[in-house]
Amino acid sequence: MDNETITLINFEIDWSKPTILIETNWWILIPILIIALIVYLIWLYKIKNNYSVHEMSVDISAKPKMTFKVKRNTENLYIANRIYLELITRKAALPFDENDDVISEVYNSWYELFKIIRNEIKNVPGEYLISHNPTEELIGLTIRILNEGLRNHLTKYQARFRKWYRIESEKDENKSLSPQQIQEKYPEYDNLITDLKSVNAILIDYSDELKKLIKG
Repeated sequence: MDNETITLINFEIDWSKPTILIETNWWILIPILIIALIVYLIWLYKIKNNYSVHEMSVDISAKPKMTFKVKRNTENLYIANRIYLELITRKAALPFDENDDVISEVYNSWYELFKIIRNEIKNVPGEYLISHNPTEELIGLTIRILNEGLRNHLTKYQARFRKWYRIESEKDENKSLSPQQIQEKYPEYDNLITDLKSVNAILIDYSDELKKLIKG
């Protein structure tokens, strides 16, 4: 059987005119075009998915769940990822355990988290915010969580609890007790824990929403 030669594209240049002549084998070219179209559609789908609008719903301060429409663009993913990493590497986005967790340590973590996230917001490049950039939605949600969640609780309970705990921990009668046992004696312990867990739930909810935004 003689060997057959299949020409995919024949490219010629006639310098005398000048002209360029391109001949193709359609039986070969059509499948290539179909594959190229499929690849393009897949790429287009991924681009559309990556830059879609994500609705972030978070319960804040016992109010009805609020929904913020956040565009899944490069700027928001950058900000969301940095805040998300801070949340999951601290006690903030972990459920509070009354038997094992120490309130003062949680407050230390929250206070540092508050400062870091506030600095992240302050350091957002100006070009991210030009012309009502969708970044404002993400920042708006974050500010509300800081002010209506973290700040409210820390303002109401932190200073008084720390002062009380410092005095109680130095008493001889409490020397043999664990920090968890001492903190249970706090006069407003039940109210503090209820509110602390409420803020904790907000931060966990926020962390979950950030994860959804990042993962797409």
